Amino acid sequence: MKPSNDVLNIDILLPAKEAFSPANAGAVATYVHDITKASTSGHRFKIFGRAVSKPFPNTNFAAIKPKMAWLYGQNIGFAMAYLRQLNSHSKPDLIEIHGRCNVASYIAAKRPDIPVTLFLPNDPRDMKGSKTSAERKDLVAKLAQIICVSDYIKDCFLDGLALNAEELAKVCVFPIGVSRRLKTPPQKEAIIFLAGRMVPEKGILECAQALADILPSYPEWRLVIAGARRFEQADPNSYEAKVAKAIEPLGNQAEMTGFIPLDQVRDWQERAAIAACPSLWQEPLGKVVVEALAAGCAVLTTRRGGIPEVAKGRALIIDKPSVATFRDGFAKLLKDDQFRHQLQSIAFADFPFTSTAMANKVDLLRQAAFDTAWHGHRG
Repeated sequence: MKPSNDVLNIDILLPAKEAFSPANAGAVATYVHDITKASTSGHRFKIFGRAVSKPFPNTNFAAIKPKMAWLYGQNIGFAMAYLRQLNSHSKPDLIEIHGRCNVASYIAAKRPDIPVTLFLPNDPRDMKGSKTSAERKDLVAKLAQIICVSDYIKDCFLDGLALNAEELAKVCVFPIGVSRRLKTPPQKEAIIFLAGRMVPEKGILECAQALADILPSYPEWRLVIAGARRFEQADPNSYEAKVAKAIEPLGNQAEMTGFIPLDQVRDWQERAAIAACPSLWQEPLGKVVVEALAAGCAVLTTRRGGIPEVAKGRALIIDKPSVATFRDGFAKLLKDDQFRHQLQSIAFADFPFTSTAMANKVDLLRQAAFDTAWHGHRG
């Protein structure tokens, strides 16, 4: 039996759609990259994902192709392909599944000899394998640990469940961390930066409409909107066309970049005095909020889902998001220099969400999951 606090060999399985690549990484792939690179535990990670032309460098990445996806679907096909590879390499101490409840359940059932943990970045009640309370109860029974990105997501997971103390201890909260590139607060420019997927629930159109109303009164400011429907270059969709039409009256005062890689997003965040994260839906946490705070932006965001758990006291939070309330929020940030500068200072100074800090915390959770699985059930 491996002793507690020893180095663990950990296999990490990404969702089938995620690209483990600097050019096209989504939120999950970026988080996995940052948190494994920042780990100081000595744990050895092997990351499994779909084939990409240029994966993140200096990582132990293995590409797999879904098996019989036409019959079982991409994610279960992915799980089957991983299990086949597992037969040909040494058994890990822990298997970590990101974002797919049905995959975690499938692998735990197929390999009960290996502790399996699940990282949960979204509302499980909308996901295959966890929509019902019975399915979520089954996950608690099968898995060594369920790690939620916010208290909001934890509450979603526990909805309708009656768990004993031992079962409840398996369900943890772990906020997303980001790699802060800056050592000192940056010099800010008169830029409002808005980054996110071009889908209605992100509130980008409402923000654009609000700024189209007020930015002409502030000609020294400009708006930059970055993002596409997916984390890749693609033709604009109808929603993007609506956003473009909304900001058209601003002329050279506004631009849309389309999809840009994460490093370019970080560049804009570090330059921008104001960053907007205007989610209309119950956002699980909002990685872009954490990124904007890390860059020392004055952040405008919304009281939705898990966002207030990282934004409270560090950002301007809009309680009831709409074009009118966004307009009022931006007006306050643009008119009141002292308020804007205060938010920038707080964002930079009060930032406990670095990848290193988060990696240390999640390594303790991994060790606890391993110890509990072995000592509690296999000792």
